[in-house]
Amino acid sequence: MIKRVWNILHIGEKRTFVKVVVSIFFTALLDFASLASLMPLLYFLLEGVDEVKAILGFSMIAFVLVSLKSLVSIKLGKYQAAYTMSLYKRLSSSLFSNYYNNGFLFIKVHGYSSLGHSVNYMCYTFSQGIIFPFMRILADMLLILLVTVALLVYEWKTVLVLYLSFMPLMIAYLFFVRDKLKLYAKEDFNAKKMQARIVSDAFRGYQDVEINNSFGFLLNSFNEGLDTISCNRLKMDTLQRVPLFISEFAIILGFLIMLLIGGGNTSIILGVFAIAAFRLIPALRGIMSGYNSMHNSLPCLDVLEEGLGSGKVLERRSEPLFFTREIEVSNLVFNYGSSPIDLGSFTIRKGEYVGFKGYSGIGKTTLFNLILGFLVPTKGEIRIDGIRLTSANRDSWLKNVGYVPQDPYIFEGTVAQNIALGNEPVSSQKVEQMLRKVKLWDWAVSLPDGINTRLGEGGSSLSGGQKQRISIARALYKGATILLLDEATSSVDVATEREINNMLGELKSLNNDLTILSIAHRESTLAYCSRVINLEECNGM
Repeated sequence: MIKRVWNILHIGEKRTFVKVVVSIFFTALLDFASLASLMPLLYFLLEGVDEVKAILGFSMIAFVLVSLKSLVSIKLGKYQAAYTMSLYKRLSSSLFSNYYNNGFLFIKVHGYSSLGHSVNYMCYTFSQGIIFPFMRILADMLLILLVTVALLVYEWKTVLVLYLSFMPLMIAYLFFVRDKLKLYAKEDFNAKKMQARIVSDAFRGYQDVEINNSFGFLLNSFNEGLDTISCNRLKMDTLQRVPLFISEFAIILGFLIMLLIGGGNTSIILGVFAIAAFRLIPALRGIMSGYNSMHNSLPCLDVLEEGLGSGKVLERRSEPLFFTREIEVSNLVFNYGSSPIDLGSFTIRKGEYVGFKGYSGIGKTTLFNLILGFLVPTKGEIRIDGIRLTSANRDSWLKNVGYVPQDPYIFEGTVAQNIALGNEPVSSQKVEQMLRKVKLWDWAVSLPDGINTRLGEGGSSLSGGQKQRISIARALYKGATILLLDEATSSVDVATEREINNMLGELKSLNNDLTILSIAHRESTLAYCSRVINLEECNGM
């Protein structure tokens, strides 16, 4: 486990971890010093020494050491906690980027909820369920080592009795729970992953679920997952409570052994044993608890290793690619893994308004994802002005493109932010121009905060037609010269569809170089196109 964790860390994080270990060692020294400061007071108490000045002096030393230890430990603890959170932030950001850069097909295959669960929950589990307990274990081990060495010098019988009473129980416990913890952790991870998917599916498909009265089915599946999680949690909590009973039993057993052995000043030996047990038993118990926590969090290592170190990541070079003449599709075939989708050959000239039709499942949306560069053709190629579209020049190509799907992407930001979509700083003047072009300006100024009004999650306050127009305004804002409309008007009524198509016609008349590609089932939408390609024929046009 340590080797796997070490491989996940960056060089800088490994160097910082060394500093963290030093801080842990220093904290252990302070813990040892504060513990040692109690020994003279114990001697005075058990021997009945009546030296008021000495007692007050040693009491003051103990008070100062404990206070210093507490203040420094708080500061160092904050430094150590900051390190674990920095790991969480870096890993979460890196995993998010890696998943995203693995491309559209990777995201589609693995699912949004599953990837989101890994990005957020697994990275946090790594920092708080593995790294943090490991640091606690290290601190406890250092303290145990220091106290053990000191006691071996001062009273070796105390150390012998302490370890004889506790270590066999501890080793037996760890041996017994190891495999069980791995099993429970894996079942817990799979159940939580399934829970996230069920919730995401239920909310995303609310209309279908409600219409088909399917929520009861989903709720039953969700409750089954809750039963699995609860059952595993109870089992793990039971195993984690055992160390407390072991430590209490070990202390009683230790006192019994000390009384039976006898010899020497029994009161002093018992006092030393009590102080040692007071600090060492919790440390040994902390090691067992940390061990449990790390084993409970083991599944996150598999997720991080796979997510950070595997998968074909898209090249992020930016070779120039300009669109001035035509898009040429040649013998295009794509295979999702079942039957191949043959999309044929055709050419689209700059400034055309081209429609695509064909039966559902023929590959219209797949064609658009290929033209966008989100998918790589199994056979054939796409050329822009004679240059083959590849991952190396895709970013340059996408600067020319605006994409309007059936359900446009609207995030929980303002109208202006949704139109600019990451193009900072946002130009209010330019936003106004785009809104006027898509016939939404009057609507925007009627909002409580105008273009600075927040739209809610997924654009919950918008109609279907408004979402489409904002998506088109977004494409125009970035200066797109080609629009891809993927069933853009299929979810709106006929009147709204007519308004959007008329608006697109006006945009086209104002800019002859604007190229529009439209997937549509309605003949009324295809009627606005200058040319229609029937994918069922799978031949060039």
